[in-house]
Amino acid sequence: MWLEDVLYGALAKGVNRPTVVVLNVALGGCILSLLSCFCLSWSSESPLTIHFGFLLVLASLLLITINWFINEIGTVELQAQQQELFGPSQQTAPGPTAAASQTSLAHGKPLKQQ
Repeated sequence: MWLEDVLYGALAKGVNRPTVVVLNVALGGCILSLLSCFCLSWSSESPLTIHFGFLLVLASLLLITINWFINEIGTVELQAQQQELFGPSQQTAPGPTAAASQTSLAHGKPLKQQ
């Protein structure tokens, strides 16, 4: 159910809360992995240290600016996104007209109403 909410956030207009959480976790993981690579390259005096540092700054700024933008525009309720994708839900009980139009799968003839 939770992954479906993230999918709705990706397909519909606006962003919902589960999508923001997944985005923050993904960018946080990216920052942590870049930080570990930066620390390892710093300790071994590798020439890649400056590259990892630059990527670490970029990922951190990306996380900050995305969260700032989401706070500015706000989030959308999940129900609104579901209605946009699937339309308004109609939960009506089948009446006598629906039962009369059903056909038997075995014979292709209309079912008798009892």
